[in-house]
Amino acid sequence: MCKNKLFIIALVPLLMALPALCFAQERIDIEEEKSFYFMLYGVFSLVQEMGSVGEYVPGVNDFPVTPAHSEYGGGLGFFIDISDNVALNISGEYLLGTEVTKTDPSDGETYTYKTYDNINALASLVVKFGEDIKFFASAGGGANILMPYADKEETGSLGSIIVITPPDKTMNIMAAFGAGAIFDLGATFLKIEAQYSMIFDYEKDSILLRLGFGF
Repeated sequence: MCKNKLFIIALVPLLMALPALCFAQERIDIEEEKSFYFMLYGVFSLVQEMGSVGEYVPGVNDFPVTPAHSEYGGGLGFFIDISDNVALNISGEYLLGTEVTKTDPSDGETYTYKTYDNINALASLVVKFGEDIKFFASAGGGANILMPYADKEETGSLGSIIVITPPDKTMNIMAAFGAGAIFDLGATFLKIEAQYSMIFDYEKDSILLRLGFGF
């Protein structure tokens, strides 16, 4: 199953790029037109609910559901024009953890803890359409890296002591698919993007909104 997912991640960007590569009128002359941009942007991430009540196991997985929550952060990267219609985007972003409240479905006990900070490292192929305002679709993949803290204890609402331990695996493969618009400002550009990301082993899906500035 994992091999099939990896195959899909590799295949989708190639299929997206094929029409643009066929119809691109000319390659960008690096000496005449800028084709390499450094990017700086802010990120808002809406993380979907993780786990289910059906995964409840007394004494093993007493709090099986992590509710939906938001993460905020920033990042930097490189935007490289390959042709008039195709670009490569390489980026890294740091997202801050946030407080969430988990519930024991058997007795309703709750406890609140802070999720881990995490890093997304992504490479995406971008297909662009339009003139002054370019609309685009993107697909790519990379890795999500958790930044776990040491074991810590929290006290539940009914007095139970909950020990939070970091996961054994902190780096997981991810895929990302996005769409947005690029506003040409001359030597610079403004990029607005909505992206859906899937982190496979950690089973974390999220919708990310980015506002980026390239120069």
